[in-house]
Amino acid sequence: MKLWIKIFLSILILSLSTLTASIAYVINQNHINSINREQSRSLGEFELIRISLGNSLDFSSASKDTVTVLMGRYGEYYAGRGISLALYTDGEYVYNNIPVLSPDIYKALLSVKEEEKIAQIFRRDSGDYILLSDLVSDNTVLLYARDISEIYEARSKSVRLYLILLIFLTSLLGGFSYLYSRWITRPLTSLHKGATAISSGKYDVFLSEKDKEFKDVAKAFNQMARDVKERTYELEERARELQTFIDDLSHEMNTPLTSIQGYSEFLLSANALEEQKRTAALYINSESKRMRDMYTKLMVLAFAREHNIERKNCSAEELTDEIHKTFQHQLLKQNVVLTKEISIPCLKVDRTLFHMLLSNLVKNSLQAMENGGSIHIKIYGQNNKSMIAVKDNGIGIPQDKIKEVTRPFYRVDKSRSRQTGGAGLGLTICGKITELHDGIMNITSKPGEGTTITITLPA
Repeated sequence: MKLWIKIFLSILILSLSTLTASIAYVINQNHINSINREQSRSLGEFELIRISLGNSLDFSSASKDTVTVLMGRYGEYYAGRGISLALYTDGEYVYNNIPVLSPDIYKALLSVKEEEKIAQIFRRDSGDYILLSDLVSDNTVLLYARDISEIYEARSKSVRLYLILLIFLTSLLGGFSYLYSRWITRPLTSLHKGATAISSGKYDVFLSEKDKEFKDVAKAFNQMARDVKERTYELEERARELQTFIDDLSHEMNTPLTSIQGYSEFLLSANALEEQKRTAALYINSESKRMRDMYTKLMVLAFAREHNIERKNCSAEELTDEIHKTFQHQLLKQNVVLTKEISIPCLKVDRTLFHMLLSNLVKNSLQAMENGGSIHIKIYGQNNKSMIAVKDNGIGIPQDKIKEVTRPFYRVDKSRSRQTGGAGLGLTICGKITELHDGIMNITSKPGEGTTITITLPA
């Protein structure tokens, strides 16, 4: 059951129950008070009649006819006032104008004792009566009956009037309860609609923060909606990147595997010459190395993603010397000069990861030169930050490709990259390592003039 329906029913039932109980209590109290007043009045009149009869007649010596005549006069007089009288003496009624009563009622009234009165309320189809009895002499009982039907009719009219009023109040309270319940649950309705929209993939839903009672809830919901939207966008981007990565990896793996398969089938051919077999083996070896290099770099990416970096002060001089020694043979082979310019003593980095970063930058620079050139490594401080710049005078990168070069397996010149064995993962690795160090990698390049990659690390 919806909340607004619960509130609607609760208000309606509680209001009508309270009102019904209150009015029922008032009607009943008024009825009881009326009965008590009539009883007091009847007792007063009954006492007056009893005393008046006692003063007018001596019941012990008067004849039956005299008593009957006297009681007839009293009966006629009080009958016009709604009072009935009866006189019971020596086991019989000498006068009785009270409506017929049941034998049990008579028996109870006639059993009155000296110095006491019996009062009863008797209801029958012909009306409602208050009955009194008292001894006027040793063997004589005076009975008194007053019609109090008006009191019960007044109570019945009150009940009927309230039932008519209840129908009106039910409609009035029902309409009020409905409007109030819908109004008070309006923010929850908006919250439900917003949650439904978000669950269906619509994230541009925001609740109004004007309602003071629900302001904090609306703020929290709106913040959740923004966070869900951003998180969903991030997950979608990661999913697209992952799919692109898988597609590119499949494509990259297919080429060397196809070559290896082709040349291995050629080697199995009995008609192949020794020179041809050697050439095929060299191709298989080359493609295997390229796949091995691709695997190594993928492992580096996984390592960079999972590795908890441990930053320590590393000598900038020693780090660049290690890089120079690593590529010394390749530098001589390609006639490339590697120079360095260091103005700060150390870098606070993860030594293993940063060695990978500089190695990939230098290797990328070597791949950008056919024969002859220069690579310059500059490590310096600027604005309380550590700066590492690797500059070469290679073929450069077109401006429209700079944003793409950090994407896995992306190559500006695919034919040249295949000749040099590149897999398009070097700058991706450099970007990941820079992110782990909370740094920024910036690439500036001009085709034909060279490329400069600058790493900015926080203090």
